[in-house]
Amino acid sequence: MSKNSVQHSQESVLSLVIRAFFWSALIALLLVAWTPNSLPTFSLGGLFGEKGARRAVVLLPTPTPPPSQVVGIISGHWKSDSGAVCPNGMAERDINHRIALLVQEYLRQQGYKVDLLAEFDPRLNGYRAAALVSIHADTCKYLGKEYTGFKIAPARGLKDPSQLENSIRLKNCIASRYAAETGLRYHPNSYSRDMTEYHVFNTIDPHTPAVIIETGFMNMDYDILVNHPAVVAKGIADGILCYLRNEPLHPATATPKPTATKAP
Repeated sequence: MSKNSVQHSQESVLSLVIRAFFWSALIALLLVAWTPNSLPTFSLGGLFGEKGARRAVVLLPTPTPPPSQVVGIISGHWKSDSGAVCPNGMAERDINHRIALLVQEYLRQQGYKVDLLAEFDPRLNGYRAAALVSIHADTCKYLGKEYTGFKIAPARGLKDPSQLENSIRLKNCIASRYAAETGLRYHPNSYSRDMTEYHVFNTIDPHTPAVIIETGFMNMDYDILVNHPAVVAKGIADGILCYLRNEPLHPATATPKPTATKAP
């Protein structure tokens, strides 16, 4: 063997040794960097689909959907009776129902599930919701020019004090937004036992915040109730959203309501 051949052979061996050392060091570094739990597990049987073969399963975290906030809207006197009736035949039941449908649609557009409920709906027995609002209107009899405006009564919380606290918060939210949207004033001096002791308060789940609203007097507030139900509905819906979103009860500037027109 020539001197050049020997030298070339030695260089080849050295090169192999260096490469072997390099790959050994790289593999060692990777093993140190990985924790035992991070090493992949697999088997030949799993790869080839052998019966009974153990396969490695990677479990990814499942996103948790946000809790569904259900809102209940009672259409006053619906499927029960007419409620108050004006001389021209306009019934409170029909006024309430138009407004209730608009409230339902508005809240649905905001992503909420909304139950439209009748006055004596069997679903109200033990009913649970994030909020429950019963929509009514006041008498069509002329009681004087000062009988204009709305009022709201909260559930009394007889079985759970937190129901009263949350219902008062719901009431205040609706009162704030409703007055701002409709321009109607709060009329606190004409409550009746039908409101303060509203029958639904005794049947729903004691944890459900609930209120009953008289949206206006069908005599002095006839125009806005009958001809502008979308304005009325938006005021109620905005109040419900105020409660659900825990918005501040900041004073709002009332928008001018449509020109008042008494019932025909």
